[in-house]
Amino acid sequence: MKQYYLLLLTLLFAASGWAQNSLRGQLQDENNEPVIFANVVLYHAADSSIAKVEVSDEAGVFRFRDMPTGDYFLKATYVGANPIWKTDISLTENTQLELGVLQFGSASIELAEATVTARRAMVEVKPDRTVFNVQGTINSTGSDAISLLRKAPGVTVDNNDNINVLGRSGVLLYVDGKRMPLSGADLTSFLQNLQADQVDRIDIITNPGARYEAEGNAGIIDIRLKKDENVGANGSVNTTFSQGRYNRSNINANGNYRNRKLNVFGALGASEGESFNEMNFLSLQNGLELEEVNNHRHTRQNYNYRLGTDFFLSEKHTLGFLVDGRSFEGEHNAFNRIEILNTALGSTQPDSILVARNTSNDRREQQTFNLNYRFDNGQGRSLNMDADYGRFRNDSERFQPNRYYDANEQVLLSEIINSFDTPTDIDIYTFKLDYEQPLLGGTLSAGSKLSRVVSDNTFLFFNVYNGEPQRNNDASNLFDYT
Repeated sequence: MKQYYLLLLTLLFAASGWAQNSLRGQLQDENNEPVIFANVVLYHAADSSIAKVEVSDEAGVFRFRDMPTGDYFLKATYVGANPIWKTDISLTENTQLELGVLQFGSASIELAEATVTARRAMVEVKPDRTVFNVQGTINSTGSDAISLLRKAPGVTVDNNDNINVLGRSGVLLYVDGKRMPLSGADLTSFLQNLQADQVDRIDIITNPGARYEAEGNAGIIDIRLKKDENVGANGSVNTTFSQGRYNRSNINANGNYRNRKLNVFGALGASEGESFNEMNFLSLQNGLELEEVNNHRHTRQNYNYRLGTDFFLSEKHTLGFLVDGRSFEGEHNAFNRIEILNTALGSTQPDSILVARNTSNDRREQQTFNLNYRFDNGQGRSLNMDADYGRFRNDSERFQPNRYYDANEQVLLSEIINSFDTPTDIDIYTFKLDYEQPLLGGTLSAGSKLSRVVSDNTFLFFNVYNGEPQRNNDASNLFDYT
C-alpha cells in the first residue's frame, strides 16, 4: 500500500500544467491580400511587457499557442504599412480566441521630411530558420535566456522549463554554432544564468543544414552572443533587481577592444535569487480521496565568464581563441503533505497522512575552450577549422523521507527514507573542418567532424535506517561511456 500511495503522488505531479489558451488572426493589406512574415507582438496589458512574438505565415495567419490566462494587447508591423493595434484581449482558461481579419493601411510619407533609418526587424524569416533579434530591443535588458525563449516565435517553454519548437520536443541547443550537451535541470540552469544583454539574436532552425548534428527531430536553437565590431575600446556594466516574495538580482560587465590586428572581448556575470511553487490538488482515484499540499522553494547562485581574442592575420585569415565558463550552486526544499481518505468505506476523516520534506543540493561547473582558424576570400569561398574541449562537472545530493502518520498526525505508522548521490563528469573533444565555395549558381558545402566523448556517471542509492545511510547496490548504478 505504501508503494501504491507513492505511485499516486508521482502521477499527481505529472498532471500539473498550463491551460491550453490560443489566439489566432489573419493579416491582410489594403487590397485584401495576405501579408506574410509580418511581425506580431503580444504584450501584457498590466505593464506593457512583451509576452510573445510570432510572424504571419504564407496565408497571413498568425497564432499564439499555450498562453497563460490574462489580459493582453497586440501590435502587428510590416514595412511600408502603418502598424495595427488590437486592445482588450482577454484569455481565460481554455480559450481559443479568433480575432478574424486585421487589415493594414499604407503608410504615407512626406518626402521633404523623410528620414531613412536602418533597424533590424524583431523577427526575420529565412529559408532554413527564423531569427529572433534581441540586441537593440526592449528584450535585451532585465531578463535571462529562458525568458527570451518564452517570447521567441514558434518556441514554447512549459512550467517545467521543457522547450518545444513548433510543438515538437527534442530540441538541440547551440551557442555561437557549437552544440551544448545539456538537458533537464542542467539546461535550465545554463539558460537562467545567460543574461539577455549578452545575446545578439536567437536562431530557431527548423530545417538544419548538413553542418549541424543529425540527432533530434525538433530542430535547433542557436543562441548567438554579442561580439562588438567597433574599433577602439568600450564596455558596459548593468545590474537588475526584482522583489517578489523573495528577491532576484544579477550584475554583468562586458568589454571589448578592437584594432586592425586583433579583437579582445570578455564578460563577467553573477546572479542569485530565490523562487517558489505552491500547488494544491484534490484527487479521487479508486475509492481514495487525496488532499495534497506542495510547497517548493529554490535558492540559486550563478557565476559566468567569457574571454576571447581574434587575431586578424590578413584580410582573409583570422585566428581566434575563446574560453567560456559557468558555475552554479542551488538548494531545493520541498514540503509535500497528502491526507488519504478511503471514501469507498465511507470515511470522512483521513485514514493516514503522508508527509515528505525533501531536500537537494546541486553543484554544476562548465568550462569550454575553442581554437578557431577561418579563411574567407570575400567571394563565397571559405574554410573554417575548430578545435574544442568541453569539461562538465555536475553533482547532486538528495534526501527524500516519506513518513506515514495516523489521522491526527501524531503517531508515526511507518517511514521510507532514501538518499541519493549522483555525480556526473563529462569531457568532450571535437575537431571540425567546414568548406564552402560557389558552384553552378549555388553553394557547395563539405565538412568533417572528429569527436571523443568520455562520460562518467555515478548513481548511488541509499536506504536510511535510524539516521544512517546504507548503500543499496541493487538500485545503484555506475555508467562509464567512451
